[in-house]
Amino acid sequence: MCVRDVLDFFARCPRCGYAAQATAVERELACGRTEVLVQVGCALPCGWQELPRPMPARDRARLS
Repeated sequence: MCVRDVLDFFARCPRCGYAAQATAVERELACGRTEVLVQVGCALPCGWQELPRPMPARDRARLS
């Protein structure tokens, strides 16, 4: 398992308007496939977070 900050993520928190941040969690599954989930939340402690969502394969190269 590898956890990385997504450095080119430029969204805003819908709750307070401050910059949001994204973290990618990459893990290899038993079948050999790699799964990457992206967790998005507020960079301030307002508490807003989205549910983790899969990262499209075309965007995974940016994590390398």
